[in-house]
Amino acid sequence: MKKGLWLISLLWVLILSWCWSSGNVVEYNDNFVAIVKECTDANQALFQTFNADWSAIDSITNSLQENISICQNSQKKASNIWDYDKDSSLKDAVVDLLSSEVEYLQKFWSTSQYRNIDNITAEDETAYEEIVRDLYKSETELNNKFVSLQEVQEAFAAKHGLKLE
Repeated sequence: MKKGLWLISLLWVLILSWCWSSGNVVEYNDNFVAIVKECTDANQALFQTFNADWSAIDSITNSLQENISICQNSQKKASNIWDYDKDSSLKDAVVDLLSSEVEYLQKFWSTSQYRNIDNITAEDETAYEEIVRDLYKSETELNNKFVSLQEVQEAFAAKHGLKLE
């Protein structure tokens, strides 16, 4: 009887530790989702404003600076999260994505100096066109990093028994 009770106790400990571990991986994943969402939600609102109202360029420029700070803060938060069970794949992918998001915003912000110039010089036009080319390249890289993050998240979830929604 004592042996059966010990076996049942051991089984409960294993079940509870598995449930706690499973909840922990959910929380770990959800933390990263929330961190990325902070940055991307701010940027989505900014670009919707930008696309809807070009005349609001001054407020958009200020918002860009705020969004750069938001995304840098998100990047710092992600960097400070521990590795899950010695697996840093999800954290690394999130930090990489947020780093690219900051770089993209900084490039986008650098175009603002050319928007209010009435008589743009040929030199300024060339510099602006180069920034825009870099911006399109950064946008493509950023989109690829979102896809890569999704793939990393799916692999991480499979490895640690997390069901993604």
